[in-house]
Amino acid sequence: MRRLLRFFDIRPGEGYRVGATFSLLFLLIAANILIKILRDSLFLIHHSVSELPYLYLVVALLAGVIITTYTRYTVKLSVTRLILVTNAIILSNIAFFWFLIAFFNPGWSHYAFYIWSAMAVAIAVAQLWTLANQIFTPDEGKRLFGFLTAGGTLGGAAAGFGAKWALALFSDPNDLLWFVAALFFAASAVVLWVDRRLKEKYPEEELALSVKTENASAGSIGTVLDGSRYLRTIAVLILLSVIVSTLIDFQFKTAAKEAYPSREALTAFFSSYYGWLSVATFFAQVALTQIALNTFGLIPSLYLIPGVLLIGSLGIMTWPRLLAAAVTRMADAALRSSVHRSSMEILYIPLSATVKKTVKTFLEVVIERTGDATAGFILLFYSLVFTDHYISYVHFICVALIFVWFLAITRLRKGYLEILRAGSGSYKPAPREKNLVFGQTKWRKKLWK
Repeated sequence: MRRLLRFFDIRPGEGYRVGATFSLLFLLIAANILIKILRDSLFLIHHSVSELPYLYLVVALLAGVIITTYTRYTVKLSVTRLILVTNAIILSNIAFFWFLIAFFNPGWSHYAFYIWSAMAVAIAVAQLWTLANQIFTPDEGKRLFGFLTAGGTLGGAAAGFGAKWALALFSDPNDLLWFVAALFFAASAVVLWVDRRLKEKYPEEELALSVKTENASAGSIGTVLDGSRYLRTIAVLILLSVIVSTLIDFQFKTAAKEAYPSREALTAFFSSYYGWLSVATFFAQVALTQIALNTFGLIPSLYLIPGVLLIGSLGIMTWPRLLAAAVTRMADAALRSSVHRSSMEILYIPLSATVKKTVKTFLEVVIERTGDATAGFILLFYSLVFTDHYISYVHFICVALIFVWFLAITRLRKGYLEILRAGSGSYKPAPREKNLVFGQTKWRKKLWK
């Protein structure tokens, strides 16, 4: 055990925090993958892919309402208590959807389940990362976040390959929802187990979602964003990345439905896809994240995912088949959950705890769903103007947005250093921080100028 802790650089006093966060990510991402398998196969087999843009729009509209209510009524709850309340609500929702789809299966339930799935796990994972940002120091986060995200990847792999095995045991794929319920129940048990230890080291006031003097309402979120160009740039970066990702996902699902006409075949395909996606993500987290951040640095690492998606979009334009769309989508999801996720978490570390509590969930839920809605508007517009050939134009939109994405990343370089300086008055970046931002390679000095 000591050798294992030393290998992953887990130091004394960090074991229970790392174990709890790793386990929770494993359980939540496994639940997320199972929900996605059921959601995608259920919707695509009963509805046309042309209906997906409407879902993107509805999800975005509901996200704003839900997050406004969420921040208003959860402001005085500790993070651990909030996770337990959220899991209890999700468990009741799972029972409701299983009963509704298994016995009645009305068409509107497919929409409702898709919309719910886009919100529920996103909020649960955002809450967990909020907890992680509070119980780990910046130095610990830089050292351990890559390892922690690997826990989620292992959960995704177990769910993806396990779902294909479990399908042979059930006559109805909807019974996989009970596996999802078991995962959320286990996650609640882990939170209860570690809650007392967290309270001993981190007082309730430190684990609260906001301080008493600040109400994390929609108004305060707008005020914080309006006063920080750095946070606005992060919001733009998130928005652009989600728009491109959603457009690529739409192309992928369109190709999948054309290739697999039955629900059983489609469910089996998505099970295999998400399983191999988790394997690719784990490889990226273990072998690529640390190399990218330590060698190239934070800002250059952020260019990796748009660069890969640019190549993938050009590949889909050249060879519009399921394989090209699946590989591009897999690269997007794998890098987003590894290098991109770790890089984005590091961008939040220099911010104050209050700002992170107020804004982080908003950015990760509302802005991401706004990106989905924007992609939906784009798809609807082109479907009306170009009718049958509109999917061909999606590739060109992706390429154009990726170049704007590159420009947004360049703005983060200056903003990140300004935040670091502001946090310590007369600030001179240490060599170690320079390496984090710009890497250790020979071009670091050039980028630093």
